Amino acid sequence: MNHQKAKKAAKTTPGGWKPAMFAFALSLFIGGALILLASFAANLTSDPGKWIRPLAILAAALTYLIAGAIAAKFRPDAPLAAGTVNGLVLSALSLVVSLLFRKTASPLPAYASALLHAGMILLSLLGAYLIVLKQKRTPGKKKRKHR
Repeated sequence: MNHQKAKKAAKTTPGGWKPAMFAFALSLFIGGALILLASFAANLTSDPGKWIRPLAILAAALTYLIAGAIAAKFRPDAPLAAGTVNGLVLSALSLVVSLLFRKTASPLPAYASALLHAGMILLSLLGAYLIVLKQKRTPGKKKRKHR
């Protein structure tokens, strides 16, 4: 009987790799959509080269903010840790991709790039924190006692 209770508790306990990976994949999908929107908006202007960097940074900032919120929603047992880890993994992936295309892109100075990555991780933490605040403000439904 004890073994069955432990199995049932393990199934109902939130956490694990599946929610984290799903939140990360969803974050990547949203980030890709925002980058496409930013590039489309830049192409609508008369000088796209002038607008692509600020719009890309804005799209990345929104991606990290949303990613932190998504990770916090999928990991209610540790929302701030999930948001931070999701931001760290996104930042690491972004760093790897930027290193692969370093010759073709016009890079920012190293200190500016480091500050942007640190700021993006903080935005992911902020997204998770906003979800925690929202959950604290909106109490769950009260259960009725059945007699």
